[in-house]
Amino acid sequence: MMNKLLTISMLLACISAHAKDSGAEPRPYSPQYYACLDKAGPTTFYDQTADSNCDAEEVKVQKKRINAAYGKLVKLWKSNPQEIAKLNAAQKAWVQWRDSTYELLQEAGGTNGQVVYLVSSNFLLRSLVDQANLLETIVASNGG
Repeated sequence: MMNKLLTISMLLACISAHAKDSGAEPRPYSPQYYACLDKAGPTTFYDQTADSNCDAEEVKVQKKRINAAYGKLVKLWKSNPQEIAKLNAAQKAWVQWRDSTYELLQEAGGTNGQVVYLVSSNFLLRSLVDQANLLETIVASNGG
């Protein structure tokens, strides 16, 4: 009974944290993402299929941001191959970390499928947003 209660409370915490926020903290994802979630249903009703469709589209949006910032950095540093090599090494290491952590969360994140999905999906979206923000900051710091 205690284990079931813990699982239910974890699920509720994850659902409330899964981007359907109350506006108390900044909204890190695209406006289209929040509109998609609103169409998917209220926070009291969880539809994993609808939410996963929203998540998949947001992954595309954030990867476009990452690729755009990466491209700008390569252009900015075209005369500095050492910096481009550092950027490539950092990006490769980040992708490996992101993918291995996401895989770990999906495979060993627990026995409740919805909780596992919410935790791993939230991790993936947050990591993409954080990396896009980081690369965009580097671009801005380099005059781009």
